Amino acid sequence: MAGTGLLETLAKTDLDALLEDLRTRYRAGTLEGLSARDPEWRAAVDRAEREVGGLYEALREADVTFSRWRVAVSELSRLCDRLEDVPPEYLQQVA
Repeated sequence: MAGTGLLETLAKTDLDALLEDLRTRYRAGTLEGLSARDPEWRAAVDRAEREVGGLYEALREADVTFSRWRVAVSELSRLCDRLEDVPPEYLQQVA
């Protein structure tokens, strides 16, 4: 798919907002200190990061699917346009 799709753009906006929030609130050494004091918290962060990464990829794939959908609907519409060009002698009488 050429370019960035709608869903990927929305996801990237969410991630950028999260990273900006972290950038403004983060203090040096906080991650290491909290990870050492609360290993369960660190494990939860790792799980959440993996889930976000997987869902980001799923959204990118959905963008590709949506792009294919648009092409397929356009092709079907183009094919249906021929219905207007059917000569009267091709039409069957409907009882």
